[in-house]
Amino acid sequence: MKVIFLEHVLHVAKAWEIKEVSSGYASNFLFPKKLAEPYTQSIENEIKNAVQKKESERRVLLWNKQELVDTLTWETFLFSLKWSGSKVYGSVSTKEVAEYISRKYKIPVSKKHIDFGGVHSSLKTLGSHDIYVDFGENYAAKAIVEIKIG
Repeated sequence: MKVIFLEHVLHVAKAWEIKEVSSGYASNFLFPKKLAEPYTQSIENEIKNAVQKKESERRVLLWNKQELVDTLTWETFLFSLKWSGSKVYGSVSTKEVAEYISRKYKIPVSKKHIDFGGVHSSLKTLGSHDIYVDFGENYAAKAIVEIKIG
């Protein structure tokens, strides 16, 4: 009997896979637990349409990520810290950089997207610092945080 699996069944088939199984296995196990349905051409067409829609949504999302990377690459973000004599007070955190980018560009960025280059969790010195804004799936923008006296 030919069935379309609705969910992943370990060591048998993955979700949306069409497979030939014994009629007893299908009627006694798969159908009662709603793990599979009998194969019909209309169900296969519905599944193909759903897969194509999901793929097109994924491509749009990747295109949007590339636009974000292009926008943020080599941008300079200015921050100021308090200064007294030879000492700088305060620091610039990943959260502050993320909020700045979110406000300025109207894009959803959180502190988990910001990387100061390894061990640094905040920037405490004056000058320019290279940072990375990582959107996952190999989409990262290299930007600059400029810290000045405020």
